[in-house]
Amino acid sequence: MKKNAPAQEDLVLHGVSITHPDRIVFERGRITKGEVARYYAAVAPFLLRDIRSRPITVVRCPSGVKADCFYQRNVGFGLGPHVHPFSWEYKGRSYKYIYVEDAQGIMEMIQVGVIEIHPWGATIDTIHMPDRMIFDLDPDEHVPFAKVKEAALEIRTRLKQAGLDSFLKTTGGKGLHVVAPLAPASPWDEVKDWARALAHQMVQDAPDTYVATITKAKRRGKILIDFFRNDYTATGIADYSLRARPGAPVAVPLEWHELTALHSANQFDMEAVLKRIQGHAVQQAEPKQRLPRSTPERMHVHATHADDSPDGSAPRRSAA
Repeated sequence: MKKNAPAQEDLVLHGVSITHPDRIVFERGRITKGEVARYYAAVAPFLLRDIRSRPITVVRCPSGVKADCFYQRNVGFGLGPHVHPFSWEYKGRSYKYIYVEDAQGIMEMIQVGVIEIHPWGATIDTIHMPDRMIFDLDPDEHVPFAKVKEAALEIRTRLKQAGLDSFLKTTGGKGLHVVAPLAPASPWDEVKDWARALAHQMVQDAPDTYVATITKAKRRGKILIDFFRNDYTATGIADYSLRARPGAPVAVPLEWHELTALHSANQFDMEAVLKRIQGHAVQQAEPKQRLPRSTPERMHVHATHADDSPDGSAPRRSAA
């Protein structure tokens, strides 16, 4: 009588059992569910700094990234007890999201096939007041990456002249994020309006280089300065999150001095990130800056006239 094959042992990380750790999740590189889980277990303290107590949207790929993946933002089905529900109402509408507080919550998500994690720009305690302002630089496929780097530096300069420090992040895709941490003191519409003004000012100053509308026909050969992440239900890819793309690229926060040597927004994989964080402590809290009262049009950074043209676009719900 033929004996049954031995059952595959589960992998236990941060107290959570990861079943089927040998299942292939990424065909390129033959990356397994166990390798994904070990990666997230290792970066959990760094990831939590970016997502703890924030509503999140996740991308689940239970059968691998080449199969059907889907977005999930509420408890729904399959998530564990350390993945918490959060509900609130705004302008007559009800919203339901999930959030985590610890590494167990992260690992429970990974167990059910989560690959990407996209947090809000506000925490559950101050849901109506964002504590970060995000500029997502999304280049047309014909734009050299060197131009994207120049755009990031341009935004940094404009923010600095307005009195705001900013941070840099690769997205694991084509573009870069420039993020200005804020004190949760201004409502969403004020933060979005401020970001919109800066974006349109850059378009006015360099219309052949930048665009601030989502319409694809207007983006050929240009860099989209996506300020729509600064709104209700909009999200941005988390620091240290994998992307559900071939090779499992990672979104990585960088120091500004590292921009010079950066050759693409998806150059970091899991192995590179694990080496990068080795021996590093989790950084202290970011500075909490107040949104400047002066709008970007009045800063005289490169021009003096506002661009009041409507963008005609709806808020984006999740990072591309």
